[in-house]
Amino acid sequence: MQSYLKRLSGPSAFGWALLLLAIVGLAAVLRLWQLGSLPPGLYRDEAFNGLDALRALDGDGAIFFTANNGREPLYIYLTAAATALFGRSAASLRLAAALTGILTTWLTYKLAAAWFDRLTGLFAAFIWATTLWAVHLSRVGLRPILLVAALTLTFWLATLAYEKSAADKERNRFFYPQSSILWFAAGLAYGLAFYTYLAVRFTPLLLVLIIVYLTWRDGWRRLWPGLVWFGLGTAVVIAPLVLFYARHFDLFFGRAGQVSIFNSVINGGNLWGALWRQTGRALGMFLW
Repeated sequence: MQSYLKRLSGPSAFGWALLLLAIVGLAAVLRLWQLGSLPPGLYRDEAFNGLDALRALDGDGAIFFTANNGREPLYIYLTAAATALFGRSAASLRLAAALTGILTTWLTYKLAAAWFDRLTGLFAAFIWATTLWAVHLSRVGLRPILLVAALTLTFWLATLAYEKSAADKERNRFFYPQSSILWFAAGLAYGLAFYTYLAVRFTPLLLVLIIVYLTWRDGWRRLWPGLVWFGLGTAVVIAPLVLFYARHFDLFFGRAGQVSIFNSVINGGNLWGALWRQTGRALGMFLW
């Protein structure tokens, strides 16, 4: 099978592009077919997003929407755009999620191909295109799917930037045209992720672990200029949201406090028992 796929790859890589197009097409069918009626009805969170999208169209926008336990704004503005183009409907509420899921199929291929090879990229894209939870989150008008796309884009751009930095011959320079621009773009994408879904707040820990590993493997000098540009890109995008949270600190912890195991309603007075129970349930999703 692998030798056959390699034969498809001519000088223009037309065969690989054709296979990727087929997978993206499959993802589109699974996400767009009867989008307005499957799943039937509207979940309350979808309805809240639709109402806020209508308010945004009327000029009542916000950098953080406080109703329904608080929500980051990007999905609501995308829904507002879809509503302006196609009218008020369940399909308009869900269109941004569906298109994001389709786009993420392509991004998954690019990231996996950059980390491994094109065959692995196709396999990863196919898994994303057809996995139940990925399809489901692409067919409901909710914002978590945006976080997946933003982080996949971030890691892909950062991977390209890191590979370019290996070709930079002078290590005492701060700006390299190719790698620095890619690092900055990766930072912009990461900053955008903070406008998608609150789970993004856990990702700085992941970045720290990656930085520690790359520093241990390749040394600090190759990485530090890129991190500066990455940080600048992130800061440019995230600054307005940070200023908002600084003025409304209660909203920053609002939803997180409701669902945290530190909440006595959640842990029932047994913090460590709740931690053990919830960890087991989370790990269980990989087994059954």
